[in-house]
Amino acid sequence: MHAELKRITALLLAVVIAFTASVTAFAAEETTESEPVTNIGDVDTGEADVGEEIVARASLFGATYFFPIAGHNWIYVENLSDEPITVGLYEVPVGQGVSVGAFSFSVGDGWGIYYNLEAYRENKDNNIDDCYSITIDLNKSELEHLSDSIRNYPNMWEMFIFNCTFFAFAIWNDNSPHFFIPFFLPGVAWIEMLIMGAKKGAVQMYYPTEDQVYRQKGIGGSARLEPVGAYTMS
Repeated sequence: MHAELKRITALLLAVVIAFTASVTAFAAEETTESEPVTNIGDVDTGEADVGEEIVARASLFGATYFFPIAGHNWIYVENLSDEPITVGLYEVPVGQGVSVGAFSFSVGDGWGIYYNLEAYRENKDNNIDDCYSITIDLNKSELEHLSDSIRNYPNMWEMFIFNCTFFAFAIWNDNSPHFFIPFFLPGVAWIEMLIMGAKKGAVQMYYPTEDQVYRQKGIGGSARLEPVGAYTMS
């Protein structure tokens, strides 16, 4: 039985990689025609309801480290208002932002949803020059809906169902005019995003301090934030 499952998994992986290779040339062509993104506000592919004040800007981010297998997708929300806003369980001060993503093997405080870990690591390691993103503006009610989506998402990680791409795409699909098909290979996510208009280049995320990085424990009404340890920060 296990041998049969392994053969099926290998076959599916081969099909996906073949599909990925067949469309990579198209994605690369789209990338060369785009100007580098120097600020997350430069790519705006969705608008909040007309007449309502914009309070936040949300971005779907992605990075591919070893195409098409290794990479990461996450959500970043920037506070555009003149007062603190809440994203999931995290209060974002004026002029700051927060990244939210799902993690597994690279953290030491348990698998699941983390706040500001991408923003901390990417800024610390100076990796923010090689990301791709797609962005929308949010009014107050839309921001509240996004927060509900984060709090109620299954707070776990599993390679084929609840990985980082599934989390980021699920939140984005529930809060934007776009729809992405979640898949466990970041390379496929990269291609999907480019087809939908994402731009690749340098981006800006607020550089949080270590005490601004948290893990979400639980979901829904029982969810809470907990600080993370040194291994997770590394």
